[in-house]
This record gives sequence, structure tokens and C-alpha cells, in this order.
Amino acid sequence: ISTSETSQLGSRQQYMRKLLSLVRGKMETRTVDITMKFTLSALWNLTDESPTTCVVFLKEGGLDLFLGVLVTFPGEATVETKVLGLVNNIAEVPELRSYLLKAAFIDLLRNLLHSSQIDVSYFAAGIMAHLASQGEAAWAQSGAAIGWQAALAELGAVVAGWRAPDGEMVAYRSFHPFLSLLQCFQAPQVQLWAVWAIHHVCTKNAPRYCPMLETDQGSQLLRQMYSRPDVDPQVQAICADILALLRHNSCPMVCESSP
Repeated sequence: ISTSETSQLGSRQQYMRKLLSLVRGKMETRTVDITMKFTLSALWNLTDESPTTCVVFLKEGGLDLFLGVLVTFPGEATVETKVLGLVNNIAEVPELRSYLLKAAFIDLLRNLLHSSQIDVSYFAAGIMAHLASQGEAAWAQSGAAIGWQAALAELGAVVAGWRAPDGEMVAYRSFHPFLSLLQCFQAPQVQLWAVWAIHHVCTKNAPRYCPMLETDQGSQLLRQMYSRPDVDPQVQAICADILALLRHNSCPMVCESSP
């Protein structure tokens, strides 16, 4: 199903209400089963690079419901990953970040950032990166207990401590949501999360993501970042690794034959 078809499906309020009611029922009975997991996955996919669907989700009270799910099922990594994956889709839309820049949500997010499950930590960090990219003034308006600089330091420390998982942790339709983060030079920790994420998927699935990075102009940004003297050394090192992957996979025949 194409992104546009997914958007049309998800933007139907009646359909969104039905999916959210299924999640609400499972939350109220504290049940995590195949229906719950499938519904969360469906909502995650429907909101992927679809701002219209994200707006419908918010209007139908989806965010409060999902925060309730996180509180109801602490430590349930599968649920946390799917919920945070969807919230990450919302955070990718600059106009919708104000819904997430709230003190209570940021407190919850910081706890999940330190999850021992890298999938959970990864998506929590992604949300944090998108929110922090709004700048110090926007962050201050949230009333969060932690300041912008301290939040960035926490984000950077967490990302720097990750060990790459064995499997492919996430799938992306495009790298468009990363482009603004790569250009967030006032917050190198935001750039660090973005390049770590790009490196991860390019390492795990080079035939899919290396050409995508070229098509989405991400490779140009990475080359610029690598050559700038003011870029954080950690970020530059990962940029170098990604560019090496791109060189290795530059030929379509090489891409097709890569494992």
C-alpha cells in the first residue's frame, strides 16, 4: 500500500475511532494480545509520514490514550516500541510538536530513554531529538523539569552508549524526516541521533537504504557535515562510516548482490 493510500485510509475519522476504541478496551482490561499488538502496529503504519493522519489521531484523543497505555503497561517493550514509534511520527511534523512539548510527557519520555530495550530507547531518543530541534525557547515553554541543554546532554549520552542490535530495528519509507535534524548544528546531540539511525538502517539493509539516501539528498548533507570543522567529532565519525557504506554500495549491481 502506498503512502498516499495509507494517508487516505488513516484520515477517515470513523476508522481512526474504531482503532483507538480497540486500544482503549485492551488498556482498560490490561490485556496485551495479538489484537492489541496488531492495532498498535496499524496505527503506527497509518501515521508514518502522514501528517493528516497524525492530526486525526490527535483530534480523536489518541495521544492521551497512548500516554495512558505507556503508564498502564510499564516495561512491556513490544507495546512501548509501537506506541513510541507512532509518537515519533507525530514528532516528525514540526507543526504538531507543541502537542508533545509538555512537562508530563517529557518526564515520561526521559524514563523510556533509559530503557534497557534498545528499541524503546531508540524511539524515545528520536522523539527527544525532534522536540529538542525546535530550540531552547520552545523547550522552555514546555515547563519541563529539565532544561534544553541538560536534555541534549542526556540524549547524547544515551545514544553514545548504544550497541547496535543484531537485527533491523526499524523501517523507513524515506529519509525526509531526518534532513532537518542533520542541519540542526546548534544541537550536535540531535545530529548524533540522526546519523546513528541512518547508519543503523544502511548497515542492516544497504540495498534498500543506500540508494534512498542518495535520492533523498541525505548523502549531500552528510558530505557537508563531514567536511565542516565545527561538527562534533562523534557525528563526523559516523558520517564517515555512512559515506564509506555509500561508496561500497554505489553501483546498483553491488547493491543487488549485497547480503
